[in-house]
Amino acid sequence: MNMHKHEFWELSYVYEGIGTHHFENGTSNKIQKGDFLLISPGSTHCITSPPPEKGSRVRVCNILISPDYMKKLIGCFLKLHEFDENPLRQLFVSNAPICIQFTDDSESIYRMITNVAHEYNHFSEGSNYIIENELLNLLIYISRLYQKVLNNNYTGNTKKVLIDELIQFIGFNFSSPLTLEYLAEYIHLTPEYLSRYFKKHTGKNLSVFIAETRIEKAKYMLRTSDFAIIEIAEYCGFFTRNNFEKTFKKYTGITAGEYRRQNLF
Repeated sequence: MNMHKHEFWELSYVYEGIGTHHFENGTSNKIQKGDFLLISPGSTHCITSPPPEKGSRVRVCNILISPDYMKKLIGCFLKLHEFDENPLRQLFVSNAPICIQFTDDSESIYRMITNVAHEYNHFSEGSNYIIENELLNLLIYISRLYQKVLNNNYTGNTKKVLIDELIQFIGFNFSSPLTLEYLAEYIHLTPEYLSRYFKKHTGKNLSVFIAETRIEKAKYMLRTSDFAIIEIAEYCGFFTRNNFEKTFKKYTGITAGEYRRQNLF
């Protein structure tokens, strides 16, 4: 796989075939005709096709936009849209890498992207205005799709992708301080949106999910290692033994010491 990253915004529309979109952390998503990818600068990724006998080769139309030009487009977008109230704002102002996948069966995005590509490749009088207008239309269209995702009115897989990505991130980083603000920055939502969004999708408060993840890791270490309880507490993201013991008993009904004694082999 040819994993790569660049200092541009990448807008990609899958117009033919099926494939897989791979990420630096080892995860991947299936992509197919009708999918649209919005990839920020610094995101490491690649797209692969299946073997010829298992499906048609994936074909993607790409547009690369420099951060400076994207800032110009956002400035124009501010005049057209209540951008401060739109969750996409978090995406464009964050420095964290992001890739969001939409499914757009109407091919509206494809039409806009191909219009931009045609004007760029056959540049003539007025092409710069057509390109800018089409890109602004594209931002508005993406904004509508993203809003539908967050309002639970969208049937695509973007919501699941975002939540799955966050859950995996928590699983890999349970030892670190995981504040709502920090996770909101990572997933490119406001803290308020993330709190409601996570609860609606999983049925759990984010803080509860994090605590449960840490306790499950602690239970595994208590069963399989001879580390001191205070060491396990610190490794699992608890900064005092008292806080660890209180949380452990809340979710298991017994102390960490009792759990270890009951699970000795």
